[in-house]
Amino acid sequence: MLQESILEKLVYFTDEEIDNLNGKNKVDRSIYLNDRSQIIDCYKILDQHQQIGVRKHARFIEYPKHKHNYIELMYVYGGEMTHIIDDQKIVLHEGELLLLNQNIEHSIEYCHENDIIFNFIIKPEFLEFLSMMMEHENDVFNFIFEALYSYENNGEYLVFKLQDNVLVKSYIESIITSLYVPQLNNSLELKLLVGLLLTELMNHPEYIETYQANSYEKLISSTILKYIATSYQEGSLVVLSEMLHLPDYKVCKIIRKQTGQTFKQLVQNERLKNAVHLLKNTHLPVTDIMLEVGYENITYFYKIFKNEFHMTPHVYRETYSSYAK
Repeated sequence: MLQESILEKLVYFTDEEIDNLNGKNKVDRSIYLNDRSQIIDCYKILDQHQQIGVRKHARFIEYPKHKHNYIELMYVYGGEMTHIIDDQKIVLHEGELLLLNQNIEHSIEYCHENDIIFNFIIKPEFLEFLSMMMEHENDVFNFIFEALYSYENNGEYLVFKLQDNVLVKSYIESIITSLYVPQLNNSLELKLLVGLLLTELMNHPEYIETYQANSYEKLISSTILKYIATSYQEGSLVVLSEMLHLPDYKVCKIIRKQTGQTFKQLVQNERLKNAVHLLKNTHLPVTDIMLEVGYENITYFYKIFKNEFHMTPHVYRETYSSYAK
């Protein structure tokens, strides 16, 4: 059960809702979007270093078609809400959830006073820890993996019809409480709670409605990206081609079409991403980090690192690592 003080903050009429009731009837772009964009921006909604947040969905207005650059989990605490996605009407009732991937275009119909919806704004990097923990693939796993590693997420969303699940409600309320009343080790607590929530959702595939565009090439692309994410140290196009039973030129063509990059570029991006993580979060020497992510030539590693980040690994660590301060 949510603390009364938190619930009051989430259900009372906001200034935005009061404007809507007074006939403004237009989404305030300054809250959600940058001046030159039609995409709702998580960097406008969240603090700079915040990776997950919660907002109450503003009622008494229709939201026209829009996209966002984050993963959105919408939970109907009371009442209902209606989305339009690909001209299909999706009605969510009390206790149900909708998980929307990045860049999906949707609109939201008018919500009334008793329609209380919580919007969880999740930067994709917040869920990176899950890709290493999941033992079996399922709809939720594939959805999250696509959000983290795919470059085309259009038309992908999941609906969870779990209104009678006490655990789901408990985890969601705990996440909200953790966001509004942060404790010591808050970041770890949030990851554990979100992990528990997603695990419980995965435990009930019979209540999940899946909407994903799974063309042949996209499925192949997903397999390629999973291989790169888990095998970036050795990253062999020959091994990948044999695994897919496709000639390497065909694999390269699919990669270029689906991601706009080459196999070599994707492997390098994954290696550098992991190098940056180690620089920021460990005391490992740069030479050890270089070997850990799959490079053997220190001169080459420094060159590509500086080309990407415009500074050396040592300077990057001094600038961004909490260990170096």
